[in-house]
Amino acid sequence: MTARVRATTLAALAAVLLAACGASEPPPTSPLAEDPRGGAAATVVVGVPSVLPTFPSPDAPGGAPAGDAEHLAGLAIEAMAEWLAVPATAFTEVSVERVEWPNACLGVERPGFACAEVITPGARITLGTFGGAATYTVHADLEGRLAWAPLMDAERVVAEVFPDAGRIVLEPVDGPDEIGTALAVMPGSRLDIALADLKPGDRVHVAVAPSLQPDAGLAPLVWLVVLRD
Repeated sequence: MTARVRATTLAALAAVLLAACGASEPPPTSPLAEDPRGGAAATVVVGVPSVLPTFPSPDAPGGAPAGDAEHLAGLAIEAMAEWLAVPATAFTEVSVERVEWPNACLGVERPGFACAEVITPGARITLGTFGGAATYTVHADLEGRLAWAPLMDAERVVAEVFPDAGRIVLEPVDGPDEIGTALAVMPGSRLDIALADLKPGDRVHVAVAPSLQPDAGLAPLVWLVVLRD
C-alpha cells in the first residue's frame, strides 16, 4: 500500500469516527434557547401601560366575540366587584357605549405616567348599584382590558395615614370640597407609593369614585400620585 493510499484510508476512518461521536453525543444547547413558554423566568405580564387596575379578559363564553357589549359589561361587573371588594350582585349594567379612546390608557391618565398616543377602539361601561346609591364607570378596549374611571380628581395635602386600616385623611380645603377628607384604599386602588411610606404633609393628586354608602363620608380611592418638586 502506497503512502498516498494509506493517508486516504486514515482520513476516511477519522471522518467515520467523528461522525459516530457526533451522532451519539449532540452538542450542548444554550438555556436561553429553550422554549420561552416554559419556566418561571419566562413569565410575562401583559397589560396596558399606565392603565389603572386592569382586569384580564377570559375567552368570551359561548363563542361571543371579545368586543361583545354584554361580554364587556360582564367583565366590568366582575372587575368592579373585585376592585371594591363587594359581591358582583351589587352591580347592574346601565349602558355600554362604543368609544374610540385617544390613547392606550383608555382615556384614564395619571400625572407623570406616559400613555401611547394611539386611537384605541373600546367602550364606556356604566354600572349602577341595585340600591341606586352610586354609579361607576369602566373604560374598556375590545380585547377586554379595563380601566377604572374616577368620578373626580384634585390635588390635596395628606394630613394623616393609617396603613393598617387602609385609610388616608386629607387636609381640608377652603370652600366646597366634593372629594372630602377621608379616603379608603380599596383592592383596586392604584398608588405610586407604598401606603406605609406616605407621610403627612405630602402633596398628592388623588382620584376618587362614589361610595357605595354615600352617608359614610369615605370615598373609595381610584388612584394616588405623589407630587414631587
